[in-house]
Amino acid sequence: MNKKKTGPTLKAKQPVKIRYKKVANGNLSLYLDIYQNGKRIYEFLKMYLIPEVDEAAKAANKKTMELAESIKAQKIIQINTSSHGLSNQKERSKVLLRDYIRSFAQTKGKSTMQNLNSLAYHLERYKEVDIQMGKIDKYYIMDFIDYLEDAEIEHTERNKGRKLSKNSQAMYFKCLKMALDEAVADDIIPSNPILAIKKKYRPSGEKAPKREFLTAEELKKFADTDFPNDLLKRAFMIGCLTGLRHCDIKQMKWGNIGIIKNGVECISVIQEKTDSPVDIPINDNIRKWLPQKGNASKNDLVFAGLITLGRSNEILPKWAKMAGINKHLTFHVSRHTFAVLAIENGIDLYTVSKLLGHQNITVTQIYTEVLDSAKAEAMQKMSVLNV
Repeated sequence: MNKKKTGPTLKAKQPVKIRYKKVANGNLSLYLDIYQNGKRIYEFLKMYLIPEVDEAAKAANKKTMELAESIKAQKIIQINTSSHGLSNQKERSKVLLRDYIRSFAQTKGKSTMQNLNSLAYHLERYKEVDIQMGKIDKYYIMDFIDYLEDAEIEHTERNKGRKLSKNSQAMYFKCLKMALDEAVADDIIPSNPILAIKKKYRPSGEKAPKREFLTAEELKKFADTDFPNDLLKRAFMIGCLTGLRHCDIKQMKWGNIGIIKNGVECISVIQEKTDSPVDIPINDNIRKWLPQKGNASKNDLVFAGLITLGRSNEILPKWAKMAGINKHLTFHVSRHTFAVLAIENGIDLYTVSKLLGHQNITVTQIYTEVLDSAKAEAMQKMSVLNV
């Protein structure tokens, strides 16, 4: 006997799917294929699957896919609640805290992303079972503050067993507040529960040590003092004149120099620390301290052979002694020097933050001609130093 047909089984189509795109190095770039309201959009996650050549690679890919699935699940919740006009946050508030933080981390620069992922790691150590966003209250957070006070470092051999510093505790608390603020903006929770905690109970960092920098006169002394390692001297001077970090100077290629942005010749690099672009208008001082290009191609390093940051910081104090300057010189002093001298020369804080590539001021994706003009004028002001 034939079974009576009761009609077709309808399987709801998921509005979000995880897809892959092969990139030049052989990795697979993950992205979301989102179909909503008759339109299809793609959202790249900046996450990659690597060739599974060993067990470590397989484990890394598994962790990556778990995170991608959590981002996908959150995106589906956002779409469904939006489609059904849910404004009471009932469904949204079921998103798990650590999942939300890890997905939020993917939208940030390299440094902040690492801090947020570390926060998720400590939240897992604090409570093995994750918590729904809607169930977080001030008592959960105050218990987490207590955890931070006693937590020990486990992920690095060098500091293993040490307790978190006051600055680290404050940083994790700040990251948690930032993530919960974002959850409020995403209409996942109605308010940030941290606001119910009095400031005196919130972690605060230690007083920042004095930031060393060189005055214009001291920088001139350094420029006039011979130093055996000419390449390091040039790199340090470029740091003082551009604000670029040692890592960015070390990896800078000739193809990064002379980029035209809105009619202005720039050094254009992607910062290693933040994974964000920065464009530094070039003036005569900067040209003076760049090494000779010779027959180098655009893919060759500008400072090929530059010693490591650690080694640089060991021998730079010798240069300070030779110049007769009684200051503890490290390569990062060059970045501080740029910032101080720029401000002393009348460059506004907003423009300085742009030149330094700071992330704490909102940055538009497309630099306007006005901003590029201001940056070019700012760098011309620096040229009066004539070092």
